Amino acid sequence: MIDIKYLYKAANKAGQTVEGIIEANSEKGVVGALRSKSLFLLNLTEVKPKGSLDIPLGSAKLPKKVLMVFCTQFASILRAGVPLIQAIQIMDEQIENKKLKLIMQAVHDELQRGKGLAEAFAEHEKSLPPIMIKMIEAGEVSGTLDLSLRRLATHFEKEVAINKKVKSAMRYPMIVGIMTIIVVVLMVLFVLPSFMGFFESSDMELPAITQMLLNLSDLIKNQWMFLIAGAFIVIFLVRTYKHSKKGKLQWDSFKLRAPVIGKSVVRILASRFSRTLATLTSTGISLTQALTMSSQVVANSLAEIKLVEAEEKIREGKSLYQAIRETELFPAMTSHMIKIGEESGMLDEMLEKSAEYFEEEADTAITKLTSLLQPIMLVVVAVIIVIVILAILLPMFGMYSAIA
Repeated sequence: MIDIKYLYKAANKAGQTVEGIIEANSEKGVVGALRSKSLFLLNLTEVKPKGSLDIPLGSAKLPKKVLMVFCTQFASILRAGVPLIQAIQIMDEQIENKKLKLIMQAVHDELQRGKGLAEAFAEHEKSLPPIMIKMIEAGEVSGTLDLSLRRLATHFEKEVAINKKVKSAMRYPMIVGIMTIIVVVLMVLFVLPSFMGFFESSDMELPAITQMLLNLSDLIKNQWMFLIAGAFIVIFLVRTYKHSKKGKLQWDSFKLRAPVIGKSVVRILASRFSRTLATLTSTGISLTQALTMSSQVVANSLAEIKLVEAEEKIREGKSLYQAIRETELFPAMTSHMIKIGEESGMLDEMLEKSAEYFEEEADTAITKLTSLLQPIMLVVVAVIIVIVILAILLPMFGMYSAIA
């Protein structure tokens, strides 16, 4: 029979009460087990196991900010000398994220059954990044779990900072673009048609630009449902293609060589790769395993393919420097820093320095990109507004010339 987990409350001969969790195949088995310890059962409740199935299948990865806070707190508790099971219980009480809380409860139950920490976390690989599971495994084997968690916290902190900068850079053009669309639609729907009676009374031929915007106004007024439906269909088709294997590869390849954003994307890719590889190799994980996991973290399908090819070249006997240089993915400084690290025996330190350098470079590139996008967006907005104004003024000038 399968053992069931029970939460019990019992008393000893001195009248002192004790509580705990016990596994048995029935309630009678619990009574017998407690009697063998000279305990008398007072209360018994069956505990429903909390496993990976309690967490929604196919759920997205946990936010890196949540994982950063978790790793920082967990490392601090372990560094204070708190036993692992008790540390898990403390973390369970502190966690606010519901999904992570479920995971920690399930991990606690798996540890009670005798599983290792990394093995318990691996049950939730759909919600946790692979680097986290591998780093916990390395820390568990080497006895430096708190150090591995601190490195993970630093890794997630850098990832959060990079993502925040990218989102910040894209926020301005998105807001300006949306506002431009709203202004143009309002002018085309309400401002331009208000002049139509005046234009029609003059019985003159309207300029092409005015007629074009009037046609657009009629289209929006009469066919707005079809336009919205068409927009949703286009968005759906584009998103579907971008998430397909071929579409994702083409989009990721384009981002690396795009004229405006390409420089920023390459530097972010270089910093993310260097940081991940440094974090993994510093805990003793083999280079081939570290490269495989780095390819999964860089968030670029072309880079993933190239890094898998680099791993195969290392297995064939090439150095990391040669394998990375031949990918032609990263700036030359990345491969040079790797070469120095391999020759000096300080690969993880040189990768850390490379990551820090490219993080600063990415920050500078994103700042420049934002500075460049602002005037570009202003020019685009100005051109659109000028077109609408001309569509109104040109017929007026025509009427004035006819009268004169």
